[in-house]
Amino acid sequence: MGRPAVASAKAIGDVEAIRVNTEGLHELMICHSTIGDKIIRAIYRRRELTEEGNFKGVAVYGPSNDQATLSMRELLYRNGVGHTWIDTNDEAGSAQLAEFDCPQDQFPVVVCSNGSAQVQPSISEVASRAGIQRAISEETYDVTIIGSGPSGLGAAVYAASEGLKTLLLDKLGPGGQAGSSSKIENYAGFPTGLSGRELALRSQLQAVKFGAEITAPCSAEAVSLQDDGTYQIETCLGQNVTTRTLIVATGVNYRELGVDGLGNFWNRGVYYAATRVEAVLCKDRPVHIIGGGNSAGQAAMYLSQFTDEVNLVIRGGDLTKSMSSYLSDRVVTNPRIKLRKHTELAKVSGSDRLESVTLKNNQSGDTATEDSSGVFIFIGAKPYTDFLDESVAKDKHGFILAGAEAMQSGKWTLDRSPCALESTSPGLFTSGDCRSGTTKRVAFAIGDGALAVTCVHEFLGTYT
Repeated sequence: MGRPAVASAKAIGDVEAIRVNTEGLHELMICHSTIGDKIIRAIYRRRELTEEGNFKGVAVYGPSNDQATLSMRELLYRNGVGHTWIDTNDEAGSAQLAEFDCPQDQFPVVVCSNGSAQVQPSISEVASRAGIQRAISEETYDVTIIGSGPSGLGAAVYAASEGLKTLLLDKLGPGGQAGSSSKIENYAGFPTGLSGRELALRSQLQAVKFGAEITAPCSAEAVSLQDDGTYQIETCLGQNVTTRTLIVATGVNYRELGVDGLGNFWNRGVYYAATRVEAVLCKDRPVHIIGGGNSAGQAAMYLSQFTDEVNLVIRGGDLTKSMSSYLSDRVVTNPRIKLRKHTELAKVSGSDRLESVTLKNNQSGDTATEDSSGVFIFIGAKPYTDFLDESVAKDKHGFILAGAEAMQSGKWTLDRSPCALESTSPGLFTSGDCRSGTTKRVAFAIGDGALAVTCVHEFLGTYT
């Protein structure tokens, strides 16, 4: 897979070993499906075992209230890199760090399996060493996909499986917004549900199986259409990508609340995701979730496994207006979740991390200050499309116009009609949540990604 080995093995008897490089592994998986299926299952099961067992992996040292430490853990978690976090606020953790010849007040400290310690390494440095962030080919790609949420991953699977030279870029790792979902239960084919992270890692493995190139973290800084009809993407790594077509599947970011001081506690008690990385920081302490949609409901259910003081704060009085019925029923019957209707977050307080919140009843005007170890915000979203120039038409909220909407925008200049998911910039397609008028559902996003690949084939003349 192009990553460093996470384990070694020693033969206890005579053995014949066959070494298979990346290209050979790809050929096995595609051309010899019986063996390929075994390899895929083995890769998947290996990850399960390392996460279920006592596998230590990379060690990340840092205090629970350190933003850089949490960002490093999020990178490793999202990309399925086995690691252990050691809280240096604890006496035992501090003692472990003291065994290394490095500063004791600069975080994070990342220790690899060979015992080497890196003090305050950049996200890019660690991603490169872990094999997540890879060099981008100077060749021209058939299609480059920006964003590896469900839609981007779906597009990568279909594009690579249909013979297109495919590159997938993401600013963090696979999953997008769905990657922070603790459990998705209404996705067809998984009656008991699965986490957004698990869906993302499975899809990533599937895309790589078919030959897609994936690198993260790597974000697009700018996109420009060249005279020869190709696109050039300027990345944050300083590398430029040349591609015949482009699929923008960058999704959305959660909106921020206009509460004074909220930004001071980002990743120090204020979070926009509820994965295990954040949940362990709030274990056995009260938390407050702001929002009434499915993401907020899933976060409440997940966090209730770590604490019996989960407060779900909603502005209105009816949870079913914005949350799926199965999930709202589950939330209101969970004894660990307290539903706070007609309530808004008014203030956050703390010293080096969040310590309390002030809530306001929007009917009576009454306020109350309560202890809190974490505020989790899920209040709607805004599209991540700012890197695109004015040649790409967007609606008033920043969502990309495509197909008929693109043609009606007044910016479409060609004689032909745009493809279904083509933007006002020929050969630039969009799919998933960043597209105007989409249904914000995982299944829809994946289907949208597949449709975008059909549009790419139509544009390139490679449709079969």
